[in-house]
Amino acid sequence: MKKTKISMSYILRSILLIFVLLFQTILFSQSKERPFILVTMEERSQILEKIETQDWAKDIFNKLKGKADFQVKSFNKNPKTYLEKLPFNWTEGKKNSFPPFYKTYHVENGIQKNLDNATDAEKKHMELLDKYLQIAMDCGMMYYLTQEESYAYVASSILYSFTKSVQKSKLSDWHGRGGWLFPYDGFREVRVLGYKVPLIYDFTASYLKNGGQAFDIIKNRKVDFPVKELQDVCRTYADITINYGHTGSNHSILESPSLVYNALAMDDEKERETLLSYFLNENTDNQDAINVMYKKYKKKGDIWPETSQYLNHSTAILAKLLLVVNKYNPSLRLGETYSNILYALPRLDYFVYPNNEIIRWGDGHRSAHAPYEAYENAYTVAKMDGLQDLQDKFGPLIKRALTKGKYRRKNIEALFWYNNDISKEVAKIDLPRTDRVYHAGIVLQRNLSSTNKTKDGLMCFVGGAHMVHGHAEGMNMELYGEGQVLGVDHGRKSYGKDLHENYSRLFAAHNTVVVNGSSQGEGGWVNLGINMVQLISMEPIVGEEAVSPYHSFSQTSFEDDKGDKAEASQERTLALIRTSPTTGYYVDVFRSKSKLPNEYHDYLYHNIGDKIVFENDDMGFKKTPKRYMANANGEWRHNKVYRNPGWHFFKNVKTSNAYNKDVKATFNTKKLSTGNVFMQLHILGFENREYTKVKAPTTFESSKPYDNMPTPTLVIRNKGEAWKNPFVVVFEPYNESETATIQSVEKLEENGVYKGLKIISNTPTEKLTQYVITQSKNGIFQDKALGIYFQGTFAVISLNENKDLKSIYIGEGDKLVYKNETIQTDASKTYYKVY
Repeated sequence: MKKTKISMSYILRSILLIFVLLFQTILFSQSKERPFILVTMEERSQILEKIETQDWAKDIFNKLKGKADFQVKSFNKNPKTYLEKLPFNWTEGKKNSFPPFYKTYHVENGIQKNLDNATDAEKKHMELLDKYLQIAMDCGMMYYLTQEESYAYVASSILYSFTKSVQKSKLSDWHGRGGWLFPYDGFREVRVLGYKVPLIYDFTASYLKNGGQAFDIIKNRKVDFPVKELQDVCRTYADITINYGHTGSNHSILESPSLVYNALAMDDEKERETLLSYFLNENTDNQDAINVMYKKYKKKGDIWPETSQYLNHSTAILAKLLLVVNKYNPSLRLGETYSNILYALPRLDYFVYPNNEIIRWGDGHRSAHAPYEAYENAYTVAKMDGLQDLQDKFGPLIKRALTKGKYRRKNIEALFWYNNDISKEVAKIDLPRTDRVYHAGIVLQRNLSSTNKTKDGLMCFVGGAHMVHGHAEGMNMELYGEGQVLGVDHGRKSYGKDLHENYSRLFAAHNTVVVNGSSQGEGGWVNLGINMVQLISMEPIVGEEAVSPYHSFSQTSFEDDKGDKAEASQERTLALIRTSPTTGYYVDVFRSKSKLPNEYHDYLYHNIGDKIVFENDDMGFKKTPKRYMANANGEWRHNKVYRNPGWHFFKNVKTSNAYNKDVKATFNTKKLSTGNVFMQLHILGFENREYTKVKAPTTFESSKPYDNMPTPTLVIRNKGEAWKNPFVVVFEPYNESETATIQSVEKLEENGVYKGLKIISNTPTEKLTQYVITQSKNGIFQDKALGIYFQGTFAVISLNENKDLKSIYIGEGDKLVYKNETIQTDASKTYYKVY
């Protein structure tokens, strides 16, 4: 056998490595001195130097000191009176003993519910407790910074009262393990109160260890602090998190701060590590650990798969916890292990309209700000783990936000964690022409103007999918123009209410198509499951350069097959066509067909505004108040059964006669502070069509005063299938200083089947004639009179005022012939040429 020669230097290096690792293990396993959850005593001198030398740090410190000093002064006047304002339920207390706190819960019709819809009276006890715990936090942090015991005395006295009283309540067993104080909403208890308790202890532990006392309102004097009881409270809050709630949603994330902080509050190191393992790798039926949560971030740039207000909030929480736990045990290198969480943080900044409002899906809000604190946390943990790419990504983003005044450091964690060594470079955010929110089925297009004015930008999206906090919205659409989201998704307000459950969440609140009056969600999260909108074609493909500066399109499909009365297949082509730096229009082609007999399809479009005005004077609109009321009194069970499709909320319902001509209508929006804007619709006419105009419920978070007004809405009904002759609408936004540029819209047909449109426009710079061909994939259109042959999905032929060829755009296609011009596309199947 051949012997392997091992050098002496190799042996020495191995011994040294073993020694270093052993030393690090011993060092880490030694008892840690508190505080160490957010910050350590070793870091204090650097923090004090920041306060002395950096204005932002001094400002944070002075504001914290001002708040804490006011409370210390109030406390010292009469500690007993000060503490007795906590929400004690004296009627249930025993003599010479701490009483329990008032419990906070919400019950409607005998059913226990969470506190989203609780009354002000029901919420006040929670808010008061939260206020006192925050005071204790503030004073605890001031004790850490100044080492003045007067702060620790106040903080520990509040914590003492909380510790004594909270244990007087019986722990709820609702859903396995509810709360002490919120019997039917343990989820909220650990989010609002549970995470603060361990932090207060962590900041005041050295005071207590050195003989510091707390004030007891029952004995009316200072007493020793019952650390063992406090440990029981923290242990219980950790246990609630582990055993209450559900997995597979953001619940596990929202509860994780309580789990991590209460785990780290344990003085017994073995117990601390055991509880912390439920965040790191031990999963339960009620709580996902981060190794499972991370599966949602499969690729760099993946986002948490919920709606906008949850996805970044959830990711920001995880970024913060990665930093906290990494600081506790740097050998974990959590930033490196879970780097895709950090890469997800900036994505929401790219799902915005030109006016910076967010595209809306599900329960998502219209406005939000970038989580700049989370950017700094990501930068800090990346620096700890030596991740240069992430430092290079977030440093310039933070610098940009600080430079532009979009962000100011004001949270106490900034004082603990952030420095001025982030970046000299200021990031530039370039919004792409197209993007996708994959888990929401969203395909968006934008075309910003060379004027760089918000009002001149154009943007739209199609999307729809099932997720936690998603809606049964079908294949939904939003349209932007003149500085506003005009073609709107309804949004949401209070959870649990009739409006939310039986309208906001359902098809009728969205710009979609309802089939046989029966489109609905089924299964999945709260029985709102729908299929995901699937991408068929788009140009430009996300991440690729657009072939034309003026054109883009997407084609998507959707199966409306939940329940048993729709059973429909659908396809939607949405195109964005710019005609000048200040003008452009959208083309929406929606095909829908059902497997069932006697089918009918309703195209819905909601637009903020005062009213919709039809230019056709022969449509014969009449009041039809019962048209959408079939399910108005149907069964409704919270989060289970709904009054689908939700259109019984429509008011002032007026319906036309059967009408087969082309239709022209305008949504007037004349109460905006920025001036009047309009959305004009050109609707191709087909047989078996009826038109209805209604007042839909208010669109939440729309511009004032439309956030408190009904939403004018158009419904087009097609009796029979709507596939060969689909819903075809051309939308043009314009403002009061302009006139609509589109002069006429005519259909292109072949053998009675719709193939596209001829659109004539008078733009501010020229007169255009455009042939817009919109077919299903691999369709063929031939019109010998026009000299057009096209095999493909989408194309635009543009002519100038003299009818000379101006440009040809092929979004997807194999071959296009226009008179003497023949184009055979390459493998990309796209093409653009200016003549």
